[in-house]
Amino acid sequence: MTTLYELAVAYAMAKDAETQWAARRRELAAEIQAATGHDSEGQKTYDADGWKVTVKAPLIRSLDWAHWDAISEQIPENLHPVRYRRELDEKGVQWLMAHEPDLYLVLSHALTTKPGAVQVTVKPVEAEV
Repeated sequence: MTTLYELAVAYAMAKDAETQWAARRRELAAEIQAATGHDSEGQKTYDADGWKVTVKAPLIRSLDWAHWDAISEQIPENLHPVRYRRELDEKGVQWLMAHEPDLYLVLSHALTTKPGAVQVTVKPVEAEV
């Protein structure tokens, strides 16, 4: 049977290898982008002697919400490039569960709960000097 110590060491080694390979993958992606000359936003597929290489060059945009609030009336509402979406407030659900069980019971009929991915962090204990 594998001990927790052995599992922790193996996990740390795998995480380190994953980090190194992710860094190498990012380096290769930059080299591929340079080799194709693909600098524009969007996606394009290139042929590489039997390999189909698709390069995506996204631009990540964000909005200064305070500034948006100040200017939004200058743009017709039907042309607002903003989506408003419903999002579950996890902390609010947990608060209801702990402090208002009757209200949580009502809410629970609309909730679906399933386990997420387990997250593990391992660090070596630093030797005492």
